[in-house]
Amino acid sequence: MRSAPWLPVLVVTAVHLTALILDADVVAAWSQVLLMPALAVVLLAVPRGRRNPARPWALAALAASWVGDSLPKVVPEDAQFLSMVGGFAVAQVLWIVAFTRVRGGRPPVPYVLLLVAVAAALLAATVPYAGVLAPAVVVYGLLLAATAFAAARHSWIGALGGAFFVLSDGLIALGAFRPELVDWAQRDLVVMATYVAAQALLVVTALRLGTGPRTTSTGRVAATS
Repeated sequence: MRSAPWLPVLVVTAVHLTALILDADVVAAWSQVLLMPALAVVLLAVPRGRRNPARPWALAALAASWVGDSLPKVVPEDAQFLSMVGGFAVAQVLWIVAFTRVRGGRPPVPYVLLLVAVAAALLAATVPYAGVLAPAVVVYGLLLAATAFAAARHSWIGALGGAFFVLSDGLIALGAFRPELVDWAQRDLVVMATYVAAQALLVVTALRLGTGPRTTSTGRVAATS
């Protein structure tokens, strides 16, 4: 995999995370808007002969994620959370479609059990406090878990990307509905670092579909060199 297309991702991510550390709110806000376009460059740079069926869906997922990142900055405050969830719900559906375009195996059972346990715990901790947003929280939580499962069917990279997404969005949900549970310094830094890592790992997984990690006859992900 060529490294040059990843340079914009590294630069924008470094600027964004540094801005969060320094409490440079304006820089943090607008560098966030550039994160998904930078990742899209990686997919757009794939030579025509190496493109797979997942690529257009992955690009669409990044576009929907960009909406989730950007729309809350321009809508009224009381619509910000729902606009973010709406954009990312569409993104999760598109990621699921991307990862079903190429046949995968079965994720390791411990991963699936841990995923179910974490998703259930997050829903139990947030839904009772979500009020009228409770249905949206439940639907999004299920989509998020489904994305992690779908990505994990292809490789440990996808599994890790899905896990980071659950962690990042779980912290956002707790911050929105149970802030006393995540009241610690630099929470936003952790949220964004894991978010970028998640999206980058899902992009890598999509790029490798059909050419990357194999699955064994039992469905387990085969080791790669």
